[in-house]
Amino acid sequence: MPGPYQLLVGVYDAPADAVEDLRVLSQAGPVHEAVAGAGLLHRWPHGAVLEQGGGGTLAFGAGTGAAAGVVAGVVLSVPLVAAVAGALVGAAVGHRISRREVAALDASLGDAVPVGATAVVAVVPEARAELVVAALGRARKVTGRVLDDGPLTQAAKGLVRGNPEATDALDAQHRPGW
Repeated sequence: MPGPYQLLVGVYDAPADAVEDLRVLSQAGPVHEAVAGAGLLHRWPHGAVLEQGGGGTLAFGAGTGAAAGVVAGVVLSVPLVAAVAGALVGAAVGHRISRREVAALDASLGDAVPVGATAVVAVVPEARAELVVAALGRARKVTGRVLDDGPLTQAAKGLVRGNPEATDALDAQHRPGW
């Protein structure tokens, strides 16, 4: 286990800058390897929208649905059709789950992301946080929050659901008194 995780939040005035920094986090290399899960959070007066990078709930739902579809397909002798159907159902379930998680993430971040702003949110091991902060070079401000056992940790799990190692680490991570 790579150690305690934190949620990095880079706030941007221009959504295009946030998209470019998320692209940097997604490219193969040491920065990408340091990120357990990431996405773009657009905060509006009526709520927030999360566009997930790798490792999120939508990918987890599609993958899990496809796996279940293959198993059902083997039993029914049509694995490809069942895998596609399972992936579609899983993606729909993953999308529904992510709406609740996005609302919880939005509420947990409070004023860290102002209304009208876009943010890159990334779950990273504390030991690799400086590397990722340096990659968020276009951000107006970057803050980090330790993921202990509070509501922010529960909300951040949607960003890493497709990453079993990070999910297990967040489940095990608890710091009394923080």
